[in-house]
Amino acid sequence: MSGERGLAAPKSVYSVCELDAGNHRELFAEHLKQILVSPAFRNSKRYAAVLRYVVERALEGNPDRLKERTIGVDVFGRPADYDTSSDHAVRSAMAEVRKRLAQYYQEDANSDLRIEIQPGSYIPQFRLADSATALEVTHADGIDSRPAALAVRGRWNRVFIAAVAAAFLALAAIGLALTRAEDPVAAFWRPVFSSPSPILLCIGNLEGGRSKQPPAAPEPPAEPLTMRAFHVLPSQTVHIADATTLARFAGFLQSHRKAYRIASQTEADFRDLQNGPAILIGLLNNEWTGRLVGKLRFWVERPAPGKVVIRDSQQPLRADWSMDYLTPVAEVTRDYALVVRALDPKTDQMVVMVGGISVFGTLAAGEFLTSERDMQQLSAQVPRGWQQRNLELVLSTEVIRGKSGRARIVATHLW
Repeated sequence: MSGERGLAAPKSVYSVCELDAGNHRELFAEHLKQILVSPAFRNSKRYAAVLRYVVERALEGNPDRLKERTIGVDVFGRPADYDTSSDHAVRSAMAEVRKRLAQYYQEDANSDLRIEIQPGSYIPQFRLADSATALEVTHADGIDSRPAALAVRGRWNRVFIAAVAAAFLALAAIGLALTRAEDPVAAFWRPVFSSPSPILLCIGNLEGGRSKQPPAAPEPPAEPLTMRAFHVLPSQTVHIADATTLARFAGFLQSHRKAYRIASQTEADFRDLQNGPAILIGLLNNEWTGRLVGKLRFWVERPAPGKVVIRDSQQPLRADWSMDYLTPVAEVTRDYALVVRALDPKTDQMVVMVGGISVFGTLAAGEFLTSERDMQQLSAQVPRGWQQRNLELVLSTEVIRGKSGRARIVATHLW
């Protein structure tokens, strides 16, 4: 899975009074030239063309033109009526552009200017490196300069500018302090909540679990499906613990006034995952989870009948994050879970995955991601800036008499 950074950005607009709109455009136009000749872009005409197109259209004050179809037509030469749902050229290219921008700024950490393109959007944001606030294109003059246009010219204008700049620096310092103390739950979910699309809650079911088992003997020809038979179909059956986790996330989304829709892993298709962010519930019984987790650092293996192990590709011989499904339930004392928050390069949408080796881990992981107290662990164990990066966690939970306890982070990976 391709590494992605820059997952979210503030939405407020700030016009720097010292510079007028023309200067803003010139600054960022020159900055674009520096980016395009850097190692991250100079050897790829495709990605350089995409970046140049979206930045130049934005600086011209035409952000409304920056749609997937328009980019496909203008940059990739697609016909005006091409099918964007089956042709992923623009989404794939934008994912790579974001990756290369992150690489550029990682190598040039002292850059005073930044150009960012948020996941799910094709409109660049223009940022001063020391500012927590983006400069957004709002009208045909380019970067918004309406406050500057109202400023009085001359000596008194310079005094006014100095006062405004000092006030802004003070506010920025306060904002930085607040950001550092930000609720980690809000920081974790911001990239998901920033999308205007409904969030897909995709729950695993019995059919998803059985699909990983050896095929059963052929069944006799099916008779007309009765309601009684329908109610017990594997595709219609979910574990109560998974349903509880689903209800927890549904309530969490409702409390944040986020629209969502529910589908089982059997019902959901690739287009559903393309249409907006997704929360995948279930590790071993959700085929969509398997598609995502199978390419990350931490993944699941079944080395023997009944045995399930979360593997670490950097420590392939490690096998202590495991459970034996042949163990009596009363003797199970610990479970493990995987949590992923990442931008899926195939859909260009944010995905959160929550799943335990067994249902105990799934319950604990769901509680973890919605609890500020539990999520404080994350802020304490990962580097600064984790809010803007993809991440994968391994959680451990104690199990007592068939009940899971609080989740504890035992491993992290960011990219």
